[in-house]
Parts: sequence; C-alpha cells; structure tokens
Amino acid sequence: MSNAITPEQRQALKMAAHWYALLCDEHVTDRQRLQWQAWHQQHADHRWAWQRVEALQSQLQGVPGKFSYRALDRAGRQSAIDRRTLLKSLLLLLGVGGGGFLYQSPFGRELRADYRTATGEIKPIVLSDGTQLVLNTASAVDVHYDDRQRLIRLHAGEISLITGRDPRPLWVQSPQGAMRALGTRFLVREIGGETRLTVLEHAVEAQLAQDPQQTRRVGAGEQIGFSASAFSDKQPAAAEDGWLRGVLSVSQWRLDRVIAELARYRRGHLSCDPAVAGLRVSGSFPLNDTDRALALLSQTLPVRLQSFTRYWLQIVPA
Repeated sequence: MSNAITPEQRQALKMAAHWYALLCDEHVTDRQRLQWQAWHQQHADHRWAWQRVEALQSQLQGVPGKFSYRALDRAGRQSAIDRRTLLKSLLLLLGVGGGGFLYQSPFGRELRADYRTATGEIKPIVLSDGTQLVLNTASAVDVHYDDRQRLIRLHAGEISLITGRDPRPLWVQSPQGAMRALGTRFLVREIGGETRLTVLEHAVEAQLAQDPQQTRRVGAGEQIGFSASAFSDKQPAAAEDGWLRGVLSVSQWRLDRVIAELARYRRGHLSCDPAVAGLRVSGSFPLNDTDRALALLSQTLPVRLQSFTRYWLQIVPA
C-alpha cells in the first residue's frame, strides 16, 4: 500500500478491518449489520476503505494457508481471541498494522509453491514420472524428485493422485504426517489442522508427523483422518472425488456443510444462518457455477439469499 494515504484514510482502513472481523462472527446481529451499513454510507473514505478490504478478499482467494481468506474467515467465526488474531492479520495485510504485505510474511512458501490454484480453479498436472496430479480449489504443493524418492508436499487444500510406474517410493507429506503410495489412486485433503486420506484403489500407508512409528494402512474404499499426533478410526470412503468432475454430490447433508463446501469454490464470503443450518440436503450441485448451485438450494429449501455487498452473501430463512 502506498504511504501517500491520508491519516483519515488510514483510520478508515482500521475501522474497515474492525467491521470485517465483526461481520465474520456467526453471531453478528442485524443491528450490527445496520451499524456497519451506516458507517459505510457515512463518508467516502469509509467506502474506499471497505473496497480495499473487498479487494483483499478477492486476492486472498488464490492464497492457500494460514493467511488465506478461508483461514481468516474461520478465525472470525471462532473465539474472541481468534477474532483479535484475524484483526491483526487484516491490519498487517492492509499495511496499517506495522508490517509488510503478504509476500513478506512467513507464509510466503505457499505463494512460492511449485503448483497452486486459485479459488474455483481445478488444475490437472502430469509429473515427470507419469503421475497424474490434480489440484482442487485453493491448493498448493511442492514437488521434489531425486534418485531415492518422489515427494509431494501438500501445503494447503486438496489433491488427487494416480501414481506413475516408477521404482522410487512416492510420498505425500502434509503438515500432519506423511503417506506412502502403494501403487494407487487416492485423495488427500488438509482441512482445519487435520489431513483426510481417501483411498480409491490399492492402498496407502500413513504415518504421523509427531510419531512416525505410528502408522495405518488404508485400503481401497477406506478413509481416515489424522492430526500430527493421532489417527481417527477408519471409515468407509465417502463420495469425495466428485470435484474431479466439477460436481458436489450430497445425501442428507446439513445445509451448513453444503454451504461450507460451495464456499471453497466461490470468491468472497458465503455463510449460512444458524436458523437454517440444520436443514437436510440431497442432490448434485455444479462447482463451476456456484450461483446456479445456490439458486437450486433456494428453489428446493425454505431459504433465500441475502447479499450485503458484491462479495458478501448469506443463506437465511425465506
């Protein structure tokens, strides 16, 4: 950000960051939304500052990791301490918190990843050994091949792998552990401090980051989640690979879970009012056209779409 901004604009940016942190809270009230609207309309500097926040939202759609829009949004919907962290992060990224911009942050490795995708982007890649790698929305990986092994580091997001024929072992490393492919097709997703492994063919052996001696062999049709220190129980694999065809297929999902999945593919803020969060949803929804997916939901459920700004949408009771 330019140093030429006025003191009034700098203060407006700080207030915009405060409003953003407040509006991200799932318990925000209608009165608070009206107060934000009044602040927004009060002065041109306020509207300018809010445009900067919206522009930052858009830029962060393609940034996986701890400074991503989704990560900041999750922080805003958690505790007051997390919201303070969100506010500090926003001030930093806006250039009014005493720090530099995102590229100078400790999370620059995700920006410099060998392969990464923006929000809504799905990217297929064929690696040098013939391995077919597909990155889902807002994902980032590094690829390191040497004479001894093939290593794919998942920094954030989700990938699909069909392993190529090669005598070297193929490993996928996430923040929570490592997975060795045993001639296989599988999915790996890093979400909320957990890695979720879904095996579609053959098998994968997983080990924990904090205790590599703890391992689990996951076979075709099985799924497991794990943190850096513990495995969950293995489960039958859910239909997790629909995104490879651009489709979200659900059966009796809660509405808030459906919205959370669609939000991964949509720029801006998309949330669900707690009053309708528990509605059950079944069907298939296009991931490459979230407007149509949301319209389908509003046609089949007692809900409507409430828009606050171009990038701010909430599902509320009809």
